[in-house]
Amino acid sequence: PSEKEGGLPRHVGNKTECALLGLVLDLKRDYQPIRDEVPEEKLYKVYTFNSSRKSMSTVLKNSSGPGFRMYSKGASEIVLRKCSHILDASGQARAFKAKDRDEMVRKVIEPMACDGLRTICVAMRDFTTEPDWDNEAEILNDLTCICVVGIEDPVRPEVREMIQFGLSL
Repeated sequence: PSEKEGGLPRHVGNKTECALLGLVLDLKRDYQPIRDEVPEEKLYKVYTFNSSRKSMSTVLKNSSGPGFRMYSKGASEIVLRKCSHILDASGQARAFKAKDRDEMVRKVIEPMACDGLRTICVAMRDFTTEPDWDNEAEILNDLTCICVVGIEDPVRPEVREMIQFGLSL
């Protein structure tokens, strides 16, 4: 929440995560009950962000039975290549082929990038049995794309200074 009434929300932590949580609030949803139900100590496995993978993933043990669900997010061009399915408008998974991915890049991702947005793909994968969590190549594959979002990154101060310097030359 904002530090003062009527002000903008206060962002604490990772800017990408703050932007995604802001989207949830803009959709008039409350993420706090989920955070309360799944505190950090209940996360089964976390693949932290790394620059070569350009993504991060979190695994939760299913509370209603056997198996696991992994949620991943990262650079859309990287994560989409690992998706074999995509959720349709009714929330059902359907096949996601290379031609579908090319169309998404052309019709969704490139226009966002042209508007100066950084695109993030959010995906998931269900496991009915426990896999070898150390085999990232196998784990971070066969994903189902949930959505692609565009995030406006604030201009870093050093970039702003370089632009101002360049304009004054």
